[in-house]
Amino acid sequence: MRKLSLFKILAVTIMIFAVSPCFGAGDKTIKIGSVNSLTGWMAAGENPTNEGMQLAVDWINDNGGITVKGVTYKLQLISADSKSSPEGMMAACTKLVEADKVKFILGGTNPVMNIAASSVTEPAGVLRLASYMCANPQEAGPQNPLTFFANNVVQSMRPVLTYLKETHPEVKKLALSHPGDGGGNNRRLQLEPIAKKLGFSIVYSEEWPGETVDFTPVMKKLLASKPDAIVFTDGWAYHAGAQIKAARSLDFKGPIVATNPEVVSEVLPITGAEAGEGHFAAAWDMLDPAMKPIMKKEIIPRASSKIGQLNNWQPFGWNTVWILAQAIESAQSLDPKVVAEHLRTMKSVDTIFGPATIGGEKTFGIKCLVCAPQAIFIAKGGKSVFVKWVDTNTP
Repeated sequence: MRKLSLFKILAVTIMIFAVSPCFGAGDKTIKIGSVNSLTGWMAAGENPTNEGMQLAVDWINDNGGITVKGVTYKLQLISADSKSSPEGMMAACTKLVEADKVKFILGGTNPVMNIAASSVTEPAGVLRLASYMCANPQEAGPQNPLTFFANNVVQSMRPVLTYLKETHPEVKKLALSHPGDGGGNNRRLQLEPIAKKLGFSIVYSEEWPGETVDFTPVMKKLLASKPDAIVFTDGWAYHAGAQIKAARSLDFKGPIVATNPEVVSEVLPITGAEAGEGHFAAAWDMLDPAMKPIMKKEIIPRASSKIGQLNNWQPFGWNTVWILAQAIESAQSLDPKVVAEHLRTMKSVDTIFGPATIGGEKTFGIKCLVCAPQAIFIAKGGKSVFVKWVDTNTP
């Protein structure tokens, strides 16, 4: 009788793990996939984003993991290199879904990469929380009910342009500069009504190749439109810095701002104090005292001890893990569809920037955007200076 009883117990155990592919064998673990570009032109921001994800996983596990229906689970991050290309993204997602059997994936920061990722994750029934979205309607919408975004380009447009109006009332004409990821026109469609309401007109809007190093030809063409201000809608710090240097070398003296979450303290070493003076964006600076306590108490010490260096995109990755963990625990389910539907109903989610709401229904037809506060920073005297926290709710 005892042998038969043990056999039955073993059989039941095997059945449980067979229908629960996100668990490790014999341990109480939830596998989470990470798709970041660890190589290629996007790696400058996505390598540290991936580091931040691992730091957050360790932090959650060190604090007891997450509990679902009375059972405590630890998180396991499985990283795959999306290689800065749609093909690389599809391969990374396919590997995580088919070989690693994950049911939750984090990552994706531009339109072509997000669209490529969703072509794999949505049919597979996998919930994906992208790091960022760029306003392309193919990235977000009712057709992608399992896809969410921890940050988005739309949320900073109104605060940044409003601050531009407050500080530079003489500005009337804007030139938009977009990275060459296929999202330039979508960004303009979102930004133009906001600009018009504030009294701005858009006189230029074009993309540049992501691999661009010398931005002088790009800025010459842009400045031919005779704008009063230049607006970057996306790109990494080295893109922004190179564009600012090129524009100033061509004697442009007007304001240069960014509506994407661009870290001003990362731009200044590229531009230098004089060229960078007055540049502002809505983002964060992990070393600034104005940041929320979690930055100083948890993220900075962990990054210092485990990575050996600090990078502002580490908090960016940390944020996605924290949001997903809260969604799973609040939903009390390991079913991606249940978690997705629950996340849409959550009134508030904690983030490294403070409490966030879930928005996007009016803009993209479905609640899929985690809208957290952001901080406006401006370059003054060669330093990144905190201005104020701004509301970034996206309807």
